[in-house]
Order: sequence, then C-alpha cells, then structure tokens
Amino acid sequence: MAEQQEPSQISGNLKAAQGAAYSAVGAVLPSTLGGDSWAESGAELAKEGQEEVDAAKSQAARDATVDSAKAKAKSAWGSLTGNQDLQTEGNTESESAQWKYKQATSDSVLAVPVPSLDGAKGKLQSAVGAGTGNQELQNEGNARAEAAAWRDGV
Repeated sequence: MAEQQEPSQISGNLKAAQGAAYSAVGAVLPSTLGGDSWAESGAELAKEGQEEVDAAKSQAARDATVDSAKAKAKSAWGSLTGNQDLQTEGNTESESAQWKYKQATSDSVLAVPVPSLDGAKGKLQSAVGAGTGNQELQNEGNARAEAAAWRDGV
C-alpha cells in the first residue's frame, strides 16, 4: 500500500509542468502516433498538479492561522504576566505567521503582508517598547497594531 504524502507546492508545480510538456508533445504528434493520448495525459497531469498546489497552499494557510493564534496567545500571556521576553517572542512568531499566511494565499512569490499606516505605527511602537524594555509602550503598540489588523483584514 502506497504511503499518502502531504501535498507539496513544489511537486504540484513539477507535475503541472510535466503535464504541460506532455500536452505540447501531444499537440505536435499526429493522432496515429499517439498524439491524442499524450495530450490527454498531459491535461490530466496538469490538473492533478494544480490540485496539489492548491491543497498545499490551503494547508499552509491553515497552519499559519493556527501559528498566529498560538503566537498571539503567547504575546497576550506575556503581557498579562509582565514577561516582556515572552510577549516579544509571541510578537515575532505572530509576524512570521502573517508572512506565511500571505505567501500561502497569494499567487505571487513576492507577496508580503502590508499593514496600514496605523498598523505599521503600532508595530514600530511595539518594537521600540521591546527594544527599550518599556512593556507598557510595547502593550500599546501591540493593541494599536492588532486593532488595525482587524480593521484592515491583515
């Protein structure tokens, strides 16, 4: 029995490219030499490849959403307990999860999450608070950035 593998964007794209190549061969071969069969096989491989890419992106988006929730909980716990290191760690993990989510939900390799001006100011304020050891400033920045993210859908 074959082992079920996780969907992969890389193998999905390779499969889709292989399907495109088969289709191209099928387009130039006459039917009597199997051109139709090559074209059909290519179309099926391309479809399977795209389905695998889509499944891998959906899984990556779900994973990033879970990671973001865990990171925000860690940041909030750090804030509530006065543990600024834990809060900063949660903030960093949350930022990483936002990047992963953006990559998973975009067709562009260069997609980056772009916060609103208010969100960027909140993130900067939080970073300054973390860097200077001012947890109150970091808390204010977190709240501002989070409010902007909810408002902007980032």
